Amino acid sequence: LNGKELDIYLPHLKLGFEFNGLYWHSEVNKEKDYHLNKTNECLEKGIQLIHIWEDDWDYKQDIVKSIILNKLGKNTNKIYGRKCQIKEISDNKIVKRFLEENHIQGFVGSKIKLGLYYNNELVSLMTFGNLRRNLGQKSKEGSYELLRFCNKLNTSVIGGASKLFKYFIKNYDFKEIISYSDNSRSNGNLYEILGFQLLKNTISNYYWVVESVRKNRFNFRKDKLIKKGYDPNKTEIEIMNELGYYRIFDCGSIKWIYSI
Repeated sequence: LNGKELDIYLPHLKLGFEFNGLYWHSEVNKEKDYHLNKTNECLEKGIQLIHIWEDDWDYKQDIVKSIILNKLGKNTNKIYGRKCQIKEISDNKIVKRFLEENHIQGFVGSKIKLGLYYNNELVSLMTFGNLRRNLGQKSKEGSYELLRFCNKLNTSVIGGASKLFKYFIKNYDFKEIISYSDNSRSNGNLYEILGFQLLKNTISNYYWVVESVRKNRFNFRKDKLIKKGYDPNKTEIEIMNELGYYRIFDCGSIKWIYSI
């Protein structure tokens, strides 16, 4: 990569892995678009680069390992979606538990929760809701966001995503569906399979590293900091830096749209 290196590279799979320590990969040591640029440089050579963030490895290692196994095609538990039953889930506790245990981004509230069950066990989940304000979107009638999709750890549900998505299309009225793929671990191929169109590539987004964990910057907006008593004449960055926190930038994402 023109003098840059990858931590791990598997030539036969055209697959690379980077381990990103939060301090050493923060703005203290890396420029804003470091992770995005490295991802794009790999893509130009036909390589998919998977970024493993330090806090995910520390606190969600089972999920990270499951993602790696999936990328390597080494999941031993394979289920066919056609053998599964779709159920609409109303119990939020079931959804929260499944997402916390199986999705790297954890739980997010949703309006519509669709599960695939195999032998009465939840093995795949897809959720939908209103467009999220913290992503700069305004909720509007007929617009949904596909918020989460994941399978049970170490499990491939073949055709599961398509089965759940087709159920939503058939049973719900909508004008458009928006969703995002995270460049740090996805090339967006699932969205292409589902029939989405690429809308745009987003810029690098930042998180605040608080107590060794990346936290959404939405929770540290200047207006929220002022309400907590911090100096209104200072910027969000000035306040957070004075508190000893620093930013880390991601790899950007791809915004997808499915419309009728």
